[in-house]
Amino acid sequence: MELFYRIVEAQCPKQEAKNDLIIVHGLFGMSDNWLGIAKSLSKDRRIIIPDLRNHGRSPHSNEFSIKLLIKDLLELMEKEKSVKPIILGHSLGGRVAAEFAFSHPNMLSKIIIADMNLDKIKLKPEHQSLFLLMKSYSLDNMKSIGEIDSFLKQYVHSERIRMFILKNIHKNKEGVYSWKLNFPILMEVFNDIMPRIEGNYHFNKESLIIRGGNSDYVSQENYKHIQEHFSNVKLETINKASHWLHADNPKEFIRIVENFIK
Repeated sequence: MELFYRIVEAQCPKQEAKNDLIIVHGLFGMSDNWLGIAKSLSKDRRIIIPDLRNHGRSPHSNEFSIKLLIKDLLELMEKEKSVKPIILGHSLGGRVAAEFAFSHPNMLSKIIIADMNLDKIKLKPEHQSLFLLMKSYSLDNMKSIGEIDSFLKQYVHSERIRMFILKNIHKNKEGVYSWKLNFPILMEVFNDIMPRIEGNYHFNKESLIIRGGNSDYVSQENYKHIQEHFSNVKLETINKASHWLHADNPKEFIRIVENFIK
């Protein structure tokens, strides 16, 4: 599948640029959410940020699996002639990065996994609630984003989460609003696409796990499991950060990533 993607060019001369960095967003995410961080990380390398299938401005599909997401990234890398990039994946994107590393280790130079583990992943209650809200809420008759936001306030009290939802709304040329997310397919398949990683899956190159101090995605037990599959891995924690650690403390997130990719 040909994904929509954004490129932030390296700020240095092209011949001096280092390996590309590909940033892979998580569930409900899109490339636009990562532009600020990408610009900060582009001093000496090109940054490529795709929208995963069924997200953002990429096409919708009835098929959705980690293998297909990896295939989409391989096609993007070939199109952009991206050789041995670093992959940074958050949440769902972190699992994509991990399984990409296991299946194509020689195609990457390093990987960064932001707040994701290798155990079986299911939709959390808050994600289920958002999906059900989208499923039950028709945008056809809405006149403005403000009107949509007023409706959402009745059910979603967090302004950050409402902004996250509103970014997933598209207005077409006829002025009709619709969801960017293909949420019926994502709801149907999500609980089955990330089983616990077991067996002979290994990545020996430099790897980094970044977790949020207030998140429950990477416990010490989770990290021990990660170490069984990543032999050259280190762990960094951003204190007081949630699962959305890059949004909670972007300055610290950028510092950690910059230190690692150097």
